[in-house]
Amino acid sequence: MLEFHRLRDEFNSDLRLLFLTAGLAAMGMGITDLLTNLYLLRAGFGERTVGTLVALNATMMAVGALPLGVLVDRHSRRTALWLGLAMAGTGTAAMAIAPVLPVLYAAAILGGLSGALLTVAMPAYIAGHTEPRGRAWAFTVIAMVHLLSMTLGQVGGGLLPGLLGGGTRAYRLALLLGSALVLTAAVRRLDLRDAPGPARSQLRPVTARAVLRAPILHSAGSNLLLGIGAGLFIPFFNVLYRVRYDLEPAQIGWIFAVQNLLMVVAVMVAPMLSERKGTVNTITGAWVVSVAFLFVLAWAPDPRWFTAGFWVRGTLMFAIGPLLDSFRQNLMHEGERATASSIIGMTWFAGWAVGSVTGGDLLARGLYSAPFLIASLFYLVSAGWFFAVFRRTHAATEVRPEFTVAVRSASIDGPAQP
Repeated sequence: MLEFHRLRDEFNSDLRLLFLTAGLAAMGMGITDLLTNLYLLRAGFGERTVGTLVALNATMMAVGALPLGVLVDRHSRRTALWLGLAMAGTGTAAMAIAPVLPVLYAAAILGGLSGALLTVAMPAYIAGHTEPRGRAWAFTVIAMVHLLSMTLGQVGGGLLPGLLGGGTRAYRLALLLGSALVLTAAVRRLDLRDAPGPARSQLRPVTARAVLRAPILHSAGSNLLLGIGAGLFIPFFNVLYRVRYDLEPAQIGWIFAVQNLLMVVAVMVAPMLSERKGTVNTITGAWVVSVAFLFVLAWAPDPRWFTAGFWVRGTLMFAIGPLLDSFRQNLMHEGERATASSIIGMTWFAGWAVGSVTGGDLLARGLYSAPFLIASLFYLVSAGWFFAVFRRTHAATEVRPEFTVAVRSASIDGPAQP
């Protein structure tokens, strides 16, 4: 069972501050993630523009992931964690204040670099401040904090436009409030301290041989296909609810919030299932089953069916996220963790960029089912690749956490944690 008293005994003050700032940032991002696309639609931009901005954001993540991963491994993970939040909050605030294309493009670039920093730095920072026996518990705590904070942010974000009087100005004020929470978390992260880094002898140079090492190569390849499939539809759920089903922001916020609560339950079950069925079998099984709900999303006759598919599919993919995170970390050497993670993440971001441009174009044409149907093919091939390569992986890489649950703050096909 969960042993919450270990929070004090297992984690140092830096980790506790990290948990606090992750919650504050997640609350702000819950507001901005829910409302940004709706704000753009309200400001007169269409689905193609939304898709282009998502793609530009993901492209910058892909371009920045590898060099930033190398820098993080060799310099300061703590700096990356506060700078990533500062960039995210600044970009969203600028977009809210001046919704014109040059500013939107600049905000997307800034947000992409921010996402790359956070993606490569967070797992490495946690790993550097924990022993292997307590690492899964650390990921559990930060993800639970993130989930609950995101839930509050999404519910609040859905209600804010109405409370602030409606109209474009209300969306702008709500986005500025979300940005302020993120920037406050960034300031608090200035008090974090880096753990002793790996010895210089442990740092592995980024060579062709390192990049082509089998676990990294296969993880990156399957991630590329997954990213393409995910990019086709995940950035547009709030747009689909608004355009396809004419739901109000408050309704969308509650739908997103309920999914977060379902995720809390699911991530408690996944590690137990992993111990019985094996990590690779559990990951691949949930991955494949989620595809069935892509068909539900494609052909949903009304918002109730669409929401059922949204909840189940997202919950399945979220539940296996921590298992995949831990599995991959166990395949990597200490001195290459951020770099290897950035290589794997870089391919996912590249796929997300391709998928989001295509998805935005399909939605602009009124082809609301097509993104889900095309994505199902990418998901199945990606899952098959992962299973074929890793099904016989040595038991030493199995995820067997000492504690009952181990989670993260995003599904394996969704955005990273703050």
